[in-house]
Formats: sequence, structure tokens, C-alpha cells
Amino acid sequence: MTFKSLGLTNPLLKAVQDSGYAEPTPIQRKAIPIILGGADTVGAARTGTGKTAGFTLPMLQLLDSRKPLKKNRIRALILCPTRELADQIHESIRVYGKYLNLRSAAVYGGVSMKPQKENLKKGIDVLVATPGRLIDLINQKMVNFEDLNFFVLDEADRMLDMGFISDIENITSLLPAKRQNLLFSATFPSLVRKLTK
Repeated sequence: MTFKSLGLTNPLLKAVQDSGYAEPTPIQRKAIPIILGGADTVGAARTGTGKTAGFTLPMLQLLDSRKPLKKNRIRALILCPTRELADQIHESIRVYGKYLNLRSAAVYGGVSMKPQKENLKKGIDVLVATPGRLIDLINQKMVNFEDLNFFVLDEADRMLDMGFISDIENITSLLPAKRQNLLFSATFPSLVRKLTK
């Protein structure tokens, strides 16, 4: 099986080829067609199995085919537990989306909020965020979810282990009801299953 057989467009195929990947991993083979089809998706995959590409590639393709970005809006939100993971995911988005005209950013604590606010004012197609910093930005009225198409929870089990359940619930309560939901987790304890429902 090839990435082309999964239905990805040429700009994404070129970016994947540039990255040196020849064929999709099992999680990519399963997730990419489902996400491209518009369905909510739950995936179980250990770290290092290619799950980031499994959700970012189809999401970037779908975002590229929709209405242009508006100022102060976000079209896709990826929540993850740590600054390090946010940077990794954001770098993957930049690598896979380099032939697309999409804007992305990562926001997390421990650094100045000012550049993050400036980025948000311009509008962001894909925002990667840790829950705490995102809530700070929401409280300062810097985030507008009206045009949100995608909500992704990555490393859901780690997020719950780190005590982010109430933050996740607060954030999801602010999102539009009509959106595509993607959840990826290495394990599926009862709290993750509850969150999935």
C-alpha cells in the first residue's frame, strides 16, 4: 500500500516523499481514509508509530480544500499534554504542509504570550496547544472557535494522567457542536473511554 492509494493529494504526497517515507504505517493506513471521509476517529497507537502523520495529513488536505482563513479564527485545534509534544506536532504540520498555503502555530506556557497573541490575531488554520495556555488565551478573548472544523486530542491518556480532564471539558464546552473529532491515545483506560463517548 502507498500513501497515494490512501487518497492524499499531490502536495502532501510530495511532502511525504521529501520526508523519506515510502509506505504508510498501520495506524496511517487505517486512520487517513476514515478522516478523509469526514468521520470522527479514535485511534490507539504507541509513540513512534506515525500517528501524528496519521491525523495531520488528512486534516491538512481537508483544510486546504475549504474556505480561506479569516482573521482571529482557528480552523483546527490539536490539544496535547506537553510543550515538547506541541513543538513536535507543530513541526510535523510544517513539514507535511510545506506545499500548502496554511498557517499553523503552537501555544504553551513557559514562554512569552505576546508573540502567540500576535499569531492568533492573524488567524490560524491549525493551532497546537497545551490546555493551560489555551485557557489563558481564551480568558483574554484571543481565541475564536466559530470556524473550527477539527478538534484533536493527542496522547489523551497522558493528558488525563496529568490532571487535564477539567481543562479539556472546559475547552470542549466552548467548541461548535458541528466539528470532526479525532482522539489518539497509547492506552484506553476507563477515563479515556469516557472522554471518547
